[in-house]
Formats: sequence, structure tokens, C-alpha cells
Amino acid sequence: MIDPIDVIVTDTRKAAETLAANLSAMPDDRQDWRPLDAGRSALDQVQECAVINDFCAAILRDRKTPEGWSYDSYKAECAKLDTPTKAVQALGEATERLAAAITAFPSDALEIEVKLPFGDDFRASFLRVILMPYYNMVYHTGQIAYIQTLYGDTQMHGM
Repeated sequence: MIDPIDVIVTDTRKAAETLAANLSAMPDDRQDWRPLDAGRSALDQVQECAVINDFCAAILRDRKTPEGWSYDSYKAECAKLDTPTKAVQALGEATERLAAAITAFPSDALEIEVKLPFGDDFRASFLRVILMPYYNMVYHTGQIAYIQTLYGDTQMHGM
């Protein structure tokens, strides 16, 4: 029988690897390029995923949102990952902490809701917190792949 948690952990790791591969496949001058000088760069998106993976790992470990977490603290954590090397390394490390937190999370608590700092009373089940990093990384991989097409790279990376 397939263990759904094992599938989620495997797919989450693969999503992080694919995201990192897409960033790494970009020329250095395109990794922090913002389309139309208005969009988000590929580096910015990998920074987000690294920070969000750690954020979700902490929620799962502690069963609550980390104390003092805010948009400003999120942006400060992203700013520390100011190079592609730092961002990719942080993504890998955060994903492993997330995988450990997912694996250790008790299945009988998956339906319990936790308050998240996204709006006045935004709540999500711990199962949704487990899934959030996966779909966030898949979404941002698509965004980076789109940026790649804007400068002529139409290859699949990291699949």
C-alpha cells in the first residue's frame, strides 16, 4: 500500500530539485532579471520557496505559526539569500527540514487547523500546511520556466 505522506515528501523534494535546476540553468545575468522591470526574478522566487519551506516546517514542528513572523521578517529572510548559490543551498536545507517535519507529523492531527498570518483569521488544516510548499514550488517553477522562454530558453530543466 502506498503511504500518502511518503508520496508528498518525495514529490516535495522533487519539486525543490526541479525549482533549483531551473534557476541553475539560467545564465547568471538572467537569474535576477525582472521581466519588464516589473515582474519577479527567478532568484526572488527561489528565495520565497526556501523561506516558506522553513516557515511551514516550523509550523509543523511547533504546531503553531512562529512567534514574530510577519511580512517584514519574511522579506528579511529572503534578503539574506542574495545570491543564487545561497538561495539554492537554503532551498535544499529547508526542504530537508520540511521533509523531516512532514514525516514526523502525527496523522491523527492532520485535520486540526492552525491560524496563519495571511489575513485577519486565515486558518488551514495541518494537511494543507504540509501541501503548501509543494504547490508553491511547482507554481514558481512554472513562473521561472516562463521567464526562461522570454529570453529564448525553451528546454525542460530538472524533470
